[in-house]
Amino acid sequence: MDDMDPSLSNDHNDLTALIGSGPTPFPVSVDRAFEAWHRPRKQYVRNVQWSREIGFLVRDLKLRKKELRYLTLPGNDFLDVRHLHESICLRDEVRLKYLGFNTAVSANDPAQSDVYSNEFSVKRLKYVSSESEVFPGDFRDIGNLKSVPWQRVRREGYFHAINIDLCGGFARTVDNLGIPSYFAALQWLLQSQGSTQEDFLLFITTRMDAENVHDDARATLNEIAGSIYDACSAYASAFNTLWGISEATKVAVVETASPTEAFMLGLTQWIVSRGISSGLKASVRSLMTYRTGSGPGDDDLVSIAIRFKPDPQLSLDPHGLVRPIHPPVSRDENECLQSSRIPRKVRERVLVDDLLSTQADAFERCIEESSKLLAAVGYDPGAYRDWVLGGYN
Repeated sequence: MDDMDPSLSNDHNDLTALIGSGPTPFPVSVDRAFEAWHRPRKQYVRNVQWSREIGFLVRDLKLRKKELRYLTLPGNDFLDVRHLHESICLRDEVRLKYLGFNTAVSANDPAQSDVYSNEFSVKRLKYVSSESEVFPGDFRDIGNLKSVPWQRVRREGYFHAINIDLCGGFARTVDNLGIPSYFAALQWLLQSQGSTQEDFLLFITTRMDAENVHDDARATLNEIAGSIYDACSAYASAFNTLWGISEATKVAVVETASPTEAFMLGLTQWIVSRGISSGLKASVRSLMTYRTGSGPGDDDLVSIAIRFKPDPQLSLDPHGLVRPIHPPVSRDENECLQSSRIPRKVRERVLVDDLLSTQADAFERCIEESSKLLAAVGYDPGAYRDWVLGGYN
């Protein structure tokens, strides 16, 4: 080393100054404030709804040792990706390739460094594809066919699971007139997914309170729920039974159900209807509700899981040259068939907070699993338990 060319030594010093002398420990526990989505109730949804349904899909599509394509809003900590890696990928040796959307990736956002460091950590997990990407943009821009986000989604092909996990409202007022609504983004996604030959899952988590549902959207969703009640006798019969209405009585859905129930009925119905228009058949798997705050009150947040499968319909030939062997089911009949179970799914939804308050083992398991997830991105697991048991203060 004594005979080293001084210029090489200077180059070495410059490189060391740039990248450091070796790997730095990662992650490092720091004093970070816990957020609403860190509560144990969210882990219950990850376990019992997301992982369970994706596990069934992996089994049914025989994806073991293959690739699972996942569209997500992963947040800055990538907790959903980490959880799926632990619960699905390690068990079934499934390679997870995700496409995420996060506006914090933009150059001027102070959280950008956290996003990049957490993604670096996630991509080092055994079964996470190095081709995974977080796109620096608003998910809603998928609703604009001229946008770069839409082109990026189209380039990916199709997804086995789509997880629109929102802190706010799917039906909230669009503040920026240049950005499409979540409704537009989802409709284009479903139309894109309509060309797939395999089943896929859709998860939507959204607020339901007045502040997070635009008045016009709520009115339209209420109208959608009322229309299917009037048009589909199987739906109306199920609704009347579940809400304790006389079989012979015709009621207004929006006046009989609570405002949040009417919202869930309308939104779920809209999704099923858009799926039918895209050549898909929907099976509503579950709805789970919980509260955003730590105190008592009505559930104001819902997580919906729907499984779709291809359901192409032969278009009628107005010239009569195409004569289908089996006459196609009409659009109204198809929608009635696919919608008749929605009232039961809404009425018998899982009340996550109530469930965890009575099942100590499940509550403790959610604390332990959440603590492990959060520790992986630098949160203090001891402080997390104190935060949970102290009532989230």
